Amino acid sequence: LTEIITAIQSYSQNLFQTTLSYKLNVMIMKKTIGLTLSDFENADVYDKIQRAQDEIGYRPFQLYSSILSIIGSTITLISTAFILIVWKWWIFVLLLIVPIISTIYSTKIGKRQFKIEWRRAPRYRKAWYYSFLMSRDINYKEIKLYGLGNYLLEKYNKIFERYLKVDKKVTKYRTIITFIFNFLINIMGDGITLMLLYSAFNGELPVGNLFSYIRAVSMTESNFESIMNTLFSMYQDNLYIKQLFEFLDLPEGESKKLTDYQLDLSVKLKSIDKIEFRNVSFRYPGSTDYALRYISFTIRKGDVVAIVGKNGSGKTTLVKLLTRLYDIYDGDILINDIDIRKYNIDDVRSNLGVVFQDFVKYEMKVRHNIGFGNINNLNSNREIINGARKAGIDSMISDLPNGINTQLGVWFDNGKQLSGGQWQKVAIARAFFRNASAYILDEPSSALDPAAEKEIFEQFFKSTKGKIGIFTSHRFSTVKYASNILVFEGGYIIEEGSHENLINFSNYYKKLYEIQASPFYNIIEKE
Repeated sequence: LTEIITAIQSYSQNLFQTTLSYKLNVMIMKKTIGLTLSDFENADVYDKIQRAQDEIGYRPFQLYSSILSIIGSTITLISTAFILIVWKWWIFVLLLIVPIISTIYSTKIGKRQFKIEWRRAPRYRKAWYYSFLMSRDINYKEIKLYGLGNYLLEKYNKIFERYLKVDKKVTKYRTIITFIFNFLINIMGDGITLMLLYSAFNGELPVGNLFSYIRAVSMTESNFESIMNTLFSMYQDNLYIKQLFEFLDLPEGESKKLTDYQLDLSVKLKSIDKIEFRNVSFRYPGSTDYALRYISFTIRKGDVVAIVGKNGSGKTTLVKLLTRLYDIYDGDILINDIDIRKYNIDDVRSNLGVVFQDFVKYEMKVRHNIGFGNINNLNSNREIINGARKAGIDSMISDLPNGINTQLGVWFDNGKQLSGGQWQKVAIARAFFRNASAYILDEPSSALDPAAEKEIFEQFFKSTKGKIGIFTSHRFSTVKYASNILVFEGGYIIEEGSHENLINFSNYYKKLYEIQASPFYNIIEKE
């Protein structure tokens, strides 16, 4: 019967541990969905994620097991305590004193260990990053080329060598304290046993009672010590659980209350016909410098607007505001003459097809890499192939071993690696796959050759007919075909107009254009 119960218990506990770990991971992943870009740009939030994910497969289940252990030990302790109290109550009290003092000291040590681990979260992330750099294909070329392997390994080792020195001191102190209290507990238990033997030798106790009392002393001692140790373990586990709930209790940015701009449920956004910025200024959280300053412009359906400027001039920041990755700014952003923050955020984003400069390379099938642009049509082969055709990669996909079901990347089995330009075309196909009313391309030609760039922009101008098109670029060969050009510098719009007007009447844009038109620049571009 014991073997059967043990087998059932082992099965149930293993299944419960797996399920609990899975459910908590789901909770953490759901939480990240509600966080904003500013949360992910906050190192403190990253530390909270690190602490929440640490030991998630162990600590919560350990807390559950500790509760069951305390229940069992308490029942046994009450039974044995009753036997001792009936005989000599002060022996029972004596057996409790040392374990209680031991637990108080152990709790202090545990709290110290927890604080050490808590402070380590940022360095743990650094150690993980060094490991990531050395174990991923996307970093391999530079790590090898520049001979960074040993340097990164040394940085990794230094972090953990420092940890080992601290852990050695704490472990040494805890071992000494544990040994002292265990020694005292054993001395006390042996002393009580000798007293029982002496009483039996003098005929004060029957032999049967002697063995009952010795057993009761041993069980009281072991069970109370077990309870104290388990309580200490629960204390440590609970400190971890506190970190988990600190992360889960983070305010979700996309549902934060905007006191001046409450969501208007009566306003539905079916298509974007007009976008207007009115004196918009923005600075990133924690920064004192403005990334955008007093930005004002209007884009209507049928317009294709190019945004040009040096790196750091504010082009990508504008795209982040328009896609509502940030909702806190000065001024007004209007869609169809209504404040953008009054619309449901999902309605706004569903009307936008965007290719970010740092687009994602999904280590998944071609179907997913394109179909993620509109998840509802993920299983439509015709639509996916059509999206690929718009980006000019339909012939490339047809040459792959399994067509749109070919695994991309090299992280998983049977993966096919693409060039940088091919990955960028896949990202563009993902944007075109969405039936949006406005398309935004952030530096879409950075990894494309001139012929591919020409092909992409021809399709872009074709796809945005009767819609809104916005793109940022450094290359003026495509910019000049936009209906309007916004010239950014230092977060300001310093010039605006068509290519012809800017060439004839501006200074800054004309200067940038002439630099690219120079023979030296053309030689570089051809190379």
